[in-house]
Amino acid sequence: METELKILKKIFEENGRAHIKSISDYLGFGRDYLRFLCQRLVEKDLLRSIQRDWFEISKKGKLALELRGLIELRKKRLKKPKKLVSPPLRLREFPKKTKLSPRIKLTANFSSLKEKKLKLGRGIEKAAFSLEKLRS
Repeated sequence: METELKILKKIFEENGRAHIKSISDYLGFGRDYLRFLCQRLVEKDLLRSIQRDWFEISKKGKLALELRGLIELRKKRLKKPKKLVSPPLRLREFPKKTKLSPRIKLTANFSSLKEKKLKLGRGIEKAAFSLEKLRS
């Protein structure tokens, strides 16, 4: 049983697949004897035969190694706080055309508005101009 566990461990260390030659070099046994042992492991569902002289470890084989403490499949899961992911920032989109508000009677005198253009920006000038239109 010890040799079979060594075979399983060697196959697991080689990313789950191994050729008879690499197992033979590792253990020092002949390829025919290892082929016989691997066929017994296939019958026990601990290995799967992929191609000629290629073997792959099965889930049952991984569990057998883990139960004997030769590998660690399941890592202890610590409860870590989940990272909060904030939604991406979106800029507020303003409508291209503004809705016309109902006509409002203004009491202020805007007759000299065209003469006194304020250098406060285009938006303020447009707003003042629209107020003048509403007044008339």
